[in-house]
Amino acid sequence: MRPADIDAFIAKLFAGAEAPAAAYAVDIYMMKFESRYPGGDAAVALTQLFIPRFGDEPESVRPLYAFGPGSTGLTDGCRPSREHVLGIHWGYYRAHTLAHAGQGVIGVMPDYLGFGDPERDQYYMVAEAEAAVMLDAIRAARAVLKRGGFPGVSDTGNFVAGFSQGGHAAFAAADFRAAYAPEIRLDGVIGYGPSADLEALFREFPDVAPLILYTFRNLYGAAEVDPSLALADRFAGTLDHDVTRQCIGGIQSYYPIDPKKLFNPAFAKSLLEGSLAEEYPGIHKALEANRTGLAGHGVPVMICQGTDDIVVYGGTQKAFAEALEKAGSAVDLVVYERVRHDTRQASFYDVEAWMKASIGARSGL
Repeated sequence: MRPADIDAFIAKLFAGAEAPAAAYAVDIYMMKFESRYPGGDAAVALTQLFIPRFGDEPESVRPLYAFGPGSTGLTDGCRPSREHVLGIHWGYYRAHTLAHAGQGVIGVMPDYLGFGDPERDQYYMVAEAEAAVMLDAIRAARAVLKRGGFPGVSDTGNFVAGFSQGGHAAFAAADFRAAYAPEIRLDGVIGYGPSADLEALFREFPDVAPLILYTFRNLYGAAEVDPSLALADRFAGTLDHDVTRQCIGGIQSYYPIDPKKLFNPAFAKSLLEGSLAEEYPGIHKALEANRTGLAGHGVPVMICQGTDDIVVYGGTQKAFAEALEKAGSAVDLVVYERVRHDTRQASFYDVEAWMKASIGARSGL
């Protein structure tokens, strides 16, 4: 895509905000790569890969930006790579990654594990699966770049980023990097309203809780995670049908945002009073096992949070930032006034500057 093509493509995403003018043409590829499901089974995943044309510029370390999209749904029809093809507005995720590529950033945007596999649904909010797909997407992109034919790149500074669920995935990648992909250096984690704390998500934006309960039941077994213990009767009996018949727009319209209406009274009371560990130990254990970011990874962090976020509350994000600092990461928590959950547009130039500063510090520039 030429710069003018990029500018036209990203215009809807930046409606009402200052859109960046692309400085580079970008070649876009669909790439399959190997990854690994929880439990060790081999997986084949799909990513969009965005490589700027650097022309005659001297070789240098370029930012590699692995972006995890927000929630789109569980089934293959909801995979993020379909959004721009179908003309659906889940989050203009391709446009977001392309906007950064137009500024000279190598972009990678994978579909989550389970998408594209007719035998599986997405491993929604499963930290191990999200980490694998993010890290393996970086591995695959670097392998392609190393193979040659892309001038202007001597190496990459690697960043994992994501919006909402994608923020959960980005922090999962940081948590699992040392064990799963120790050869990959991460220069930073960028979260746009990241949903790292799943128990808090159940309290503050429970619309997506049925998707999590369905996924965790399938992964851990009903003896550990029984959705009927949590959901109101009107939703429990049709869970499997409801979460697989519609993508995120339908999910958010169907399920109530009030935890007292979505969950049964006993579970809602326990959730809001903070007693899940004692009263619903299986569900609590699964939520805590998939809480991300706090494994002591030490990777620098930038969190972009809106004051008017109704999905992840400001107090929850502040507590997460403080916990990250205690766990050993340098954290920039940047709060944007009068911005809701999606901070990607408001923070665009700040994120670009943060990535370039990080690479500059690494290079001693």
